[in-house]
This record gives sequence, C-alpha cells and structure tokens, in this order.
Amino acid sequence: MYKKQLYLALVGVGICILPVIIPLVPKLGAYAELQRLKASEELERSRIEERAKTSDALYEAGVMPTSRKLRITNYFDSAKRNPRPDTTLYQDDEIIDVFDATGRCIGRIEEGIWKWKHKAKGSAIRCLVNHGIQSVHN
Repeated sequence: MYKKQLYLALVGVGICILPVIIPLVPKLGAYAELQRLKASEELERSRIEERAKTSDALYEAGVMPTSRKLRITNYFDSAKRNPRPDTTLYQDDEIIDVFDATGRCIGRIEEGIWKWKHKAKGSAIRCLVNHGIQSVHN
C-alpha cells in the first residue's frame, strides 16, 4: 500500500547520501594503490635483508664472491702505459679478464699475476665475451 512512498523515501535518502559517497570513490582507488605500494616496499625490504644476511654469512665463512671480468674505467689501451690492476683482490685459482674503458681486452690476471697483452711473452691473451664486467677506477 505504501510501496511508492517507501521507494521515494529511499531515493531521497540515496540522493542525500550521494555527495558523501562520490568523493570516497577516488580515495578508495588511492588507498588500494597505497596498500600495493606498501606491499611492494615490504617485499623489497625483505629482499635487501636476505641479501645482507647472505653477505654476512659469506663474510663470516671467508668466501668472497668472484668476478670473472674487470673494467678499468679511466684507462684506454696503450702500449706505453701499463694499468697494473691490483691482483691481491683475487684468489690464485681465479682467471680474470681485464678490459679498458672502451671494453677492449687489455690483459688477464692468472694465478695472482697480472699479464698485460703488450708485455705477455709467448702467449696470446684472449678475453671472453664482454658481459657482466666489474668496473674499477684505477
């Protein structure tokens, strides 16, 4: 009997509440984005913590991560100037290819000895493919 009046009252209440609900819609999207950002930051923090734990464990065990390639960033290949990289950073069983700033192979560190391509006697120095080079300022 009073169905029309009831529906009309509900529509009136809906219209009165509408100005409150409309501004909330963009805020809900921003809130969802904020929660996603917090979750990704938490994941990144946990990754950093795991890397730190792994690094500490390697340090305590006395194991150093190895690099197969070395780039001397402020040296360009020249037969007149020997770059003399620090060989004490590497173990005796490591073979490290050494590159200049342009990526050209200039020598190798073998058995803790620097072998410069311009002075290496009796052996041609061949470097591997130029991927994943560790940059060092000499």
